[in-house]
Amino acid sequence: MNRFAFTALILFSVFSSLLLADTKAKPSIEVLFHSQIGAIASNDYQQFLEHTDSNFRKAISAEQFETLSRSLSSRFKGGYQSEYLGVLNQEGFKVHLWKVVSSSSESDSLIKMAMGQNQIAGFWIE
Repeated sequence: MNRFAFTALILFSVFSSLLLADTKAKPSIEVLFHSQIGAIASNDYQQFLEHTDSNFRKAISAEQFETLSRSLSSRFKGGYQSEYLGVLNQEGFKVHLWKVVSSSSESDSLIKMAMGQNQIAGFWIE
């Protein structure tokens, strides 16, 4: 194998491993993500808060969650497909990103879930 081909092979190997590094969330992160979606779909405030940190629990009241659930539950009850987009390091948190396509909505959603100390520190749906 000539030097150019060998160098190209090494570069391809390195770059492909970098590109694929964040294409799948850890199984524990996926479970938390789907649990949050399930809590919204079923209007289950306790389930939504189950794996959150104390700051998150203080920040969202039962009434706020109910409003959120009423406005979004139909998007998730009919089924959805999620695609993990990767993770960002932001101010000491790991912020995981998903694209969510709902079978009952024409609009896709971007969902961000911030993790700190193995607990959910934030959950945003755009």
